[in-house]
Amino acid sequence: MIRDWGLLVLRVLSPVVLYAFLGTIIYRLWKTGVPGSARLVAVDAPAQVWQLSPATVIGRDAASTVCVPDDFVSARHAEINFRDGKWWLADAGSTNGTFLNQNRMSVPVMLHSGDIITIGSRKFRFEQD
Repeated sequence: MIRDWGLLVLRVLSPVVLYAFLGTIIYRLWKTGVPGSARLVAVDAPAQVWQLSPATVIGRDAASTVCVPDDFVSARHAEINFRDGKWWLADAGSTNGTFLNQNRMSVPVMLHSGDIITIGSRKFRFEQD
């Protein structure tokens, strides 16, 4: 008798736990957003294209996602992050600054397709599908 009740409780609770787990996953994906396809295209060298990851680092350091071998570029110069369903550009405390559409940045800025990012002597166009 107790065994029958235990099996009944397990049969009822199993789908509830499964749906709660799936609901949590769907909610977290909806809340954070899934990154859209975005890339940086070098304006001065059109053959160079970098696909962006949700956390992209631009800098002189070889470990950077987008490595820019320029003496005016800091080792970790700027970051592009995907959050709240949008792409954001932030200066990472660089010495010479990061420019978006010819304006020096002081706070993180949301990117739009066609924006021009200037880092050191290099210019990049942000493109988003």
